[in-house]
Amino acid sequence: MPENESQALVIVDAEDNYYVLPREAVEMARAAPEARAVIEEHLGGSEKVPLAGGYAFVGVLTLPGEAEMAHYTPEVAWPVATTS
Repeated sequence: MPENESQALVIVDAEDNYYVLPREAVEMARAAPEARAVIEEHLGGSEKVPLAGGYAFVGVLTLPGEAEMAHYTPEVAWPVATTS
């Protein structure tokens, strides 16, 4: 891919609204390996559905309203994997 090009993950909701998530935003939200078990528990055994570009859809997290992760924050909800 030329250096001036980038990828974005595009999702659409039930009302036909499109959301474009640049790859950098997706990578920034990568959960740390130690958060995997908690995430999988919340997903309840969902199967992966392959998407384009090497991604797969696993599910939508349903969180209690009082959960800190259920509300928008500029910080990521799950512990994030770092490269350092």
